[in-house]
This record gives sequence, structure tokens and C-alpha cells, in this order.
Amino acid sequence: MAFRALSKVKLKVEVKPVVDSFAFRLHYKYTLLIFLVSAFLATAYDLVGKKIDCMTPFDDPEEECHCEEDSFKEAVDAYCYIMGTFTVDRHHGGKIGVDVPHPGVGPYYGTEAVTYHGYYQWVPIVLFFQGMLFYLPHLLWKVFEGGSFRTIIQNLSIRDYLGSGDNIKNYFTRETQFDELMKYISNHGISHHAWALAFFFFETLNLVVALGMIFFTDWMLGGEFLFYGANVMEVIGMDPLNRTDPMAYVFPKMGKCTFKYFGSSGTIQVTDNMCLIATNVVNEKIYLFLWVWLLLVASVSALWLIMRILMVAIPYLRQSFLKMYVKKEFHRDVATIMETASLSDWFLLVNLGRNMDRMVFSEFIEHFAKESYPEANEIEMDDVGIGRPLSRT
Repeated sequence: MAFRALSKVKLKVEVKPVVDSFAFRLHYKYTLLIFLVSAFLATAYDLVGKKIDCMTPFDDPEEECHCEEDSFKEAVDAYCYIMGTFTVDRHHGGKIGVDVPHPGVGPYYGTEAVTYHGYYQWVPIVLFFQGMLFYLPHLLWKVFEGGSFRTIIQNLSIRDYLGSGDNIKNYFTRETQFDELMKYISNHGISHHAWALAFFFFETLNLVVALGMIFFTDWMLGGEFLFYGANVMEVIGMDPLNRTDPMAYVFPKMGKCTFKYFGSSGTIQVTDNMCLIATNVVNEKIYLFLWVWLLLVASVSALWLIMRILMVAIPYLRQSFLKMYVKKEFHRDVATIMETASLSDWFLLVNLGRNMDRMVFSEFIEHFAKESYPEANEIEMDDVGIGRPLSRT
């Protein structure tokens, strides 16, 4: 990109340029971390014991023999975990300990409505890839931008500008560096126009990813995620034995599993097993937190995007936003520059203001307005330095 045209630019290690906003970082830093931690917790079966434990017809707590029955139980456990368990829908409204032993667990006659639960074996993998998708817009932005924004700031950090020893020379050569920066802004409008539009696109992509993850998770959980958190909040204060717990419906701790095998006479035997799905003890908490977090991320991203649209549509808001990075006595220079500054010019100046010391940036704005708009400062054209007015969009 044309950012590299500034060959004299050298940004010190102590200064790390920042272009993305808090809403942007909310996705690729915090949300990514949350999903990776959630994926780890979903695989930490040692926290809850066995990932699944089924009661087979041969279970006898008084027997200590670990022979063929143990092998049969291991096969049932593995089968039910791989193929998934189910709950009977009509048993979710019964009173625990009176009508049913557990929510959704009871007699099943083969023609009733049931809900299958096989997603829990995919939870860690899905959470990991969802986290990666939240990082994707940032990765694409970094590939597009190539780290070139570092080249714009030159040696204008406060550490260099007011440094000691050899660095004090930057104080006396600041106008030269201002000229270099001003020439870039004036002569490479097309480049940073594409740069700004790309960033706005990736900001929008962040919101698309957040909304996409909400609806994907809802699809994965059988349409139970959109209102999952709200439904949990409604029953959180009720008696656990006399309520329909949405967590028990979406993430049942007990489920049913039908296992078929050949008996000793060669006929097919069918066993109706009740299984403890211990991993759902963790899953229900993970997805309750993710429901709250994804709602927060999507809301912040949407509000930020609305603010961005307003700034694009209303020049006065752009001017006011830029003034936040400039000392009050230089606000007139900001107004002068913004009279002809394009949207991409404004975006570049805002990011320069975020990454430069406020006093240094204010002096640059004053220098830019004076050199590029001499008529506004009653300066003769013969005294004008290098630079020209910003181009309009």
C-alpha cells in the first residue's frame, strides 16, 4: 500500500498504533478468549466425572464382580454417547419425584414426541471454531492493512518528541516530520480511502459474525437458544421440584437411550437405559453465560455501527469527534480542515489523534491548516509550504 511511501517513518517499539475500536477488540480479544475457555471447560470431564454413565439391566450395586457385565456397560455407555440420548416431551411437565424421576425421563411407547440430544459431543469443537470466526474479521483486516499504519506516525510519539539526548532533535525537526505526514494525507487520498472503507466493512462483518453465531447456536440447540437466558431467569427463583427448568430441557442431566443386541438364544434384545449426562452440568452454565455475552457483544456492535453510520452521514459529528483529540485552542484549525476533508481523510486524522500525544497532534493540526489553507490564516501564497488541500469525496 501507499503507506509504505513514507520511507522516513520509524515508530518506536514502545508505541503500538491502535486503529480498531473497543467494539472491534470486544470480538477478537475478549470473545475469542471466552469461547476458547468454554471449549476447554466442555472437555474437562474430570470436573464432573464420567461424560456419560448409563444404568444397564445387569447393574447390581451389591456385586463386586467386574466381568462381562462391565464390558456390556462400557459398550452401552459408548454407544449412547456416540448415538445420543433422548427425553420424552410429555414428561417435562411432571412433578419431580412424583410423576417422573427426572425431567423428560419416563415410559416411552415408541410413538410419542421425543427430543434427541446428541450435540454435546460436538460442543467443544463447535465452541473452538466459533471463537476462530470471531477472530476472522480482525485477521482479514490485518492481512489487508499489513501493519502499514505504523509508518504514518513517523517519530511523533511523545517519547521521541520530548525525549532526551539524541531524541531531542525531533523537537527541532517536528515541522519536517509534519510536512512528511501532510504530504502523505494530501497525495495518497485513494489509498487511505480504500483503507477506511475496508475497516468499516470489517466492523460490519463483526456484527454479522455475532448475529450469525447467535442463530447458529440456536439451530444447533434445536431452536432453544434465542430465549434460553430469559427463560432461565424466569424460573430461577422457583422451587426446583415444581418448575419446568429450561436448562433441564435443553441440557438434560438424565436421558434415555435404547440399546439393541443379540441375546444368548440369538434373538434381538432391547434395553431401555437411563443415562446420567454429567457433561451437561457444565454445558448448561457455559451456554447461559454465552447467551448473555453474545447479546452484549451484538448490542455493543450494533450501537457502534449506528454511531459510525451517523458520523458518515453527518459531517458535524465527524468534526466534533476529531476535536476530542485536539486541544481547545486548535478547534478552529480542525474546522478549517474539515471544510474540505473527505470521510477517509477524517478517519485517518482521527486515528492519528488516537495514537499521537495530544499536544503533538494539536500542533500538527495547526501546521496542516496553516500550510494547506493559507487563505484561512491570512498567509501569503509565497509562504505556503509543501502540501495542498484535501480532496473532496
